[in-house]
Amino acid sequence: MGGNFGDEGKGKIIDLIMEHYELTVRFSGGANAGHTVKTPKGVKIVSHLIPCGLAQNKTCVLGRGELIDLRLFAEELRDAKKILKNKIPQIWLDEMSPVWTPWHALLEAWLELNLGKKKVGTTGKGIGPLEGLHVLRISPVLGQVLGNKKELLASLEILYNALLPILKELEAITNHQPINRRATLSPSPNPSHDREGNKPLRIKIPTPKEVAGELIKYQKLIKNKVIDTGYLLSQNVKAGKRMLFEGSQAMGLDNHFGTYPFVTSGNTVAAGASLGTGLPMEVFNSTIMVAKILPTRVGAGPFISEMWERKKAMAFAKEHLNLFKESSDREKFLSAMLKKINSGKASRAEMSQYFQVLGDERGATTGRGRSLGFLDIPWLHYACRINRPKFLALTRFDMLSKIKSIPVVVAYKYQGKILPPGKLPPPWAMGQVQPIFEQWQCFKEDISGINSENHLPTSARQFISRLENRLEVPILLVGTGPGREDIIVRSGQI
Repeated sequence: MGGNFGDEGKGKIIDLIMEHYELTVRFSGGANAGHTVKTPKGVKIVSHLIPCGLAQNKTCVLGRGELIDLRLFAEELRDAKKILKNKIPQIWLDEMSPVWTPWHALLEAWLELNLGKKKVGTTGKGIGPLEGLHVLRISPVLGQVLGNKKELLASLEILYNALLPILKELEAITNHQPINRRATLSPSPNPSHDREGNKPLRIKIPTPKEVAGELIKYQKLIKNKVIDTGYLLSQNVKAGKRMLFEGSQAMGLDNHFGTYPFVTSGNTVAAGASLGTGLPMEVFNSTIMVAKILPTRVGAGPFISEMWERKKAMAFAKEHLNLFKESSDREKFLSAMLKKINSGKASRAEMSQYFQVLGDERGATTGRGRSLGFLDIPWLHYACRINRPKFLALTRFDMLSKIKSIPVVVAYKYQGKILPPGKLPPPWAMGQVQPIFEQWQCFKEDISGINSENHLPTSARQFISRLENRLEVPILLVGTGPGREDIIVRSGQI
């Protein structure tokens, strides 16, 4: 599971250890989560719904806690078949998983529109409404798509009638003013609406019969894939099968323990694996928490160690596309910024820009930049308290290559007092937290691609040990680049 706010590189860690497991299981989230992995032959696969074990031909289970968009599942499966030349492993979906409809995404568009400046900054996939309306007991589930058509239609009519006043209001509003395109991408909007959201969007509200017809189209695709996955998993536990459970999003986005309301809608903490699969907690024998050396965040929400203003950081990548491509401009920019950082003259904004370009920190789908923060030990203490990981995986450690020293957040000061490790104020008060920094020595060498701890410079090993001692959790894996082989497995940690 992720220890920050997402984009920690969980897919890479899953990819590394997947060969030791027989099944791979997703237990939460939906099409708003994306993991990038590679096949043993190095071919890239981007998965959103299907677990990452797909790339290594492992049995894939989409647990009951996962939210299913059948259109995107079909697309993902089709693309995977092309890449894997039809060598697709067994894929199971749960009969009680909530099913996406266009109304869910339209409701999310209405919510974001009404929140205005306080909007969450969602992916626009309708995930929050899908989870929320399921909890309200008025959303269809996957098994109904394979059942009696009249019963499916009756279930859809209940949802439709509940949402109709809101949908009609959204329809009226969008006839007169622009609406954020991202928030309405999923319902297949009028193509006249441009990519930047500058034109009014004409909303067409599908009827229950139309939605039922669309869902039924996927019956053949899922007919032999929908089961009670909890029972399947329990049988595999009895048989002694090794199973890897893949977390989506991250600690900071958990609906209960993250920075509410700027969170996702499910359980992204380690305990979510039990809730999202129906397996008792005692069957889970270890958790690996993945943390980025420089955490990142997109959308809205508190980020105590943040280097630069969120909106400016998110806009930077789109405004300076030339810096995110291999070019002389990029090399000159990085060289000049590195010199400025090591001289102590760089502003926080310039440090953010340097690391954003160096690590290509931008969304693969949206292209928007990710806002960076400094290594934040108090936040990781909190994440460790909630998840109690057996091991940590530290990713993109190579980002500190050639850096003389860097600020590290070592404590939080709140209401005049230093908070004890593992304690945070409520999310609405996080803006009042004063981060306490120490300057930690980095390393002048470039460690990119190193895959043996013995080959790291002494200062890099000291940095890892210092962090490990502060967190009191073994750091088992250290990423030294984006590549498949750019990883160190530290000896003596297991």
